Amino acid sequence: MNNEEIQELIAQQVKSAKLLIHRDLELTRANEQLRSLDKMKTDFISVATHQLRTPLSAIRWTLSMILKEDIGPLTMEQRTLLMKAYESNNRMVKLLGDILLSDHIESNSLKPTDETTKIPELIENLLLELIPLANHRGVRIVFNHPDPTYPSLQIDPTHMRAVMQNLLENAMKYSRTDGTVTLNVFTELPNMRFTVIDSGIGIPQEQQKTIFKRFFRATNAIKVETDGSGLGLYIVKSIIEKNHGTIFFESKENEGTTFVITLPIAKT
Repeated sequence: MNNEEIQELIAQQVKSAKLLIHRDLELTRANEQLRSLDKMKTDFISVATHQLRTPLSAIRWTLSMILKEDIGPLTMEQRTLLMKAYESNNRMVKLLGDILLSDHIESNSLKPTDETTKIPELIENLLLELIPLANHRGVRIVFNHPDPTYPSLQIDPTHMRAVMQNLLENAMKYSRTDGTVTLNVFTELPNMRFTVIDSGIGIPQEQQKTIFKRFFRATNAIKVETDGSGLGLYIVKSIIEKNHGTIFFESKENEGTTFVITLPIAKT
């Protein structure tokens, strides 16, 4: 190789290096813009959901007062219409919460916490709120907790509530009239184990591998319950795994589903 060829090769290498540096700078700027846009989206969702929750909570409080007949008796027709409005309001509040939590998961801002959750107090309080839905669906809820007391869990109480609410509401929504939803809680050191069992419509075998994907809903679930975001199980799995737990399920179409989760006990 003569001197001219060597000089030409060096010139090409220098040119290639400059192109790579230029491309790297472009990619860096693009990544910064994407991060900025993602933060703007997250901030918007956070502000929007909080702003919407306030009037919705006021509406729920007002409807609750009317349904309790605090301001006068109701006819059966009035009660039915108001109950529909109350349930729709509750669905909207929950949807806003799911959207906010889902966005936190997507933006990787959902982190393990030093907070702890007490069981079974949290579940008992949640079940009191879910009784109207269970009655409306004609479903019986059985809560089996053989231990009088349980150690605390290493998880944010709000996140634990979201996990149990999504699993229990799904079990009730997709159960048949006169069906039973059973919740079992066991201590299995160093974890606690929860099972949510229903005898409902089940999950089609060919769709079970995608049940935890964001926005996914099984075809038979859509037929039974047209309203739904497809965020619930995605949120449940994300929260459980972020808190070093495990989740799996067994299901057979037209026979029912069992979800099993484990979460670590808080260190004392």
